[in-house]
Amino acid sequence: MPHQSVRVTRTGRTYQPKKIIDYKSQIAKVVGEQLPDDFCVIKADSQIHIKRLHYVFKYTKSIPKYKRQGMVYKHTKPDLHDNLNKALFDALEGVVWERDQNVVAMDDVKKYYGEDDAIIMEIECLNC
Repeated sequence: MPHQSVRVTRTGRTYQPKKIIDYKSQIAKVVGEQLPDDFCVIKADSQIHIKRLHYVFKYTKSIPKYKRQGMVYKHTKPDLHDNLNKALFDALEGVVWERDQNVVAMDDVKKYYGEDDAIIMEIECLNC
């Protein structure tokens, strides 16, 4: 789900849309369940390298079945580097790392279609 900026009401109050808050909490919950029991949060002074980050979107009905073999890249919205990463990185704060600003390198970042929605991520702490 793409990350949206905070919204501002007519009275000047800012808020985050509910669907974004729900998405972030769902990601934090699922990731927390997949982490090993002895995992500790990566500290704020560490350098984080994301070795692989794949966003997999469920095939749309408009993609014919004969094209659903192999990797079919998604070239439509949402934007890969800004909107998708913002929501994911914010959701992982406090679960995987203390601050997402410590991500110093990202390799193998893709978005494509697959059988089910998924996020595949492999991270490495460079100076832990």
